[in-house]
Amino acid sequence: MSTSASRYAVGQLWRCKGRTPDESPTLLINQIDQHPLGGEIYHVTLRDVRVRQPALPSGWIDSLPHAPVIAQTFERSDATLIGTDTPDPAYRKGYAQWKAAFDAGNAGSFGVSVATILEIVERQLNGQPLR
Repeated sequence: MSTSASRYAVGQLWRCKGRTPDESPTLLINQIDQHPLGGEIYHVTLRDVRVRQPALPSGWIDSLPHAPVIAQTFERSDATLIGTDTPDPAYRKGYAQWKAAFDAGNAGSFGVSVATILEIVERQLNGQPLR
């Protein structure tokens, strides 16, 4: 499926395929940056996730305030537009850290599925090697 940059907009809320049948994450577009080499980077909040984090009292994280993704993430996640919402201000702290690292050449963006992003984050949080 081919997508154009105009297909995605700030405030859009997308339902994505999770890692398991009962995980149904949503992706909220908070901001869109133009990549210096072309294309767009979407700064999203991932909600309705279940990322294992034993250091927390509940043992789980249910949202990730900031993740930088590109259009392939939507495509690889079987994303379906389900509505709109106000951008989540909680993404700003992660965005500021990402932007400083990106400008220094030390950060990029995800082009993998939301399920893969969740797996990467969970493994990093729990000190497990990436496959």
